[in-house]
Amino acid sequence: MGTPHRKEVLDYQMNDCNFMKMICITKFLCRKLKEAIKGAAESKLAFQKLSETAHPDIVILWEAEEALAHASRAEDPTAMDIYEVRLEKAPTRKQQELHLLQAQ
Repeated sequence: MGTPHRKEVLDYQMNDCNFMKMICITKFLCRKLKEAIKGAAESKLAFQKLSETAHPDIVILWEAEEALAHASRAEDPTAMDIYEVRLEKAPTRKQQELHLLQAQ
């Protein structure tokens, strides 16, 4: 197999691979759309439950933060950081033991 033949074989293989991707992408996108619709419905339900159980003042604060973030996101992309998950690390076992000893 000479270099020109090898190049032709590789070109054929890559073109076939890209063609197959193009054909199969519709199935992939349809599946992803169904998953996204299902996920959006679940998220909406969870959001409604959260809004019902949260204190009304906190809900008003969240809505104000959201409006401010959307208004200023074009000038300041860091305004969207309010959507980042903010978790506090749980205290370690030693910290818990120390706290219990100090409480006694």
